[in-house]
Amino acid sequence: MSSSAARRFSHLSDSELIGLIRGYHEAHVRDLEAAATLARRVEDRHAGSPHFPAGLADLLARMAESVGSHQHREEAVLFPIILSGEGAMLRQPIAALGTEHDDLQDGLERLVRLTRDYTPPAEACASWRKLYELCRKYDEEFREHVQLEERILFPRFL
Repeated sequence: MSSSAARRFSHLSDSELIGLIRGYHEAHVRDLEAAATLARRVEDRHAGSPHFPAGLADLLARMAESVGSHQHREEAVLFPIILSGEGAMLRQPIAALGTEHDDLQDGLERLVRLTRDYTPPAEACASWRKLYELCRKYDEEFREHVQLEERILFPRFL
């Protein structure tokens, strides 16, 4: 997220910012689950192809599970504390969630490498291309979501 984008959202109240982040959460789960399902179909169709990245569907399924668990902790622990006005209690949960962001971004970097930066080979079918587009969309939105938290929301409580 650029500094101009950060400024665009910095005026939002905690409640408005959390609402925006929850929208990202819903999209992340939906997109990763759809990508994992599509990856299984493409993997089945192109079984044995030297071009389709082995293990992509499994990686996406693991990412969906990890992201879902992380988001649940944010929504069950962090957001209620913020909205209750007890922000002084957040240093430890924010540190833990920041470490989880790093871990999730490591998974995202594996996805980027495995898909060759979301670039399908020339012979890729329409489903394969759609899969990579969905992965790219998730990548962009996940990075924006993390920046909203780490550049705007979390600093308010540290």
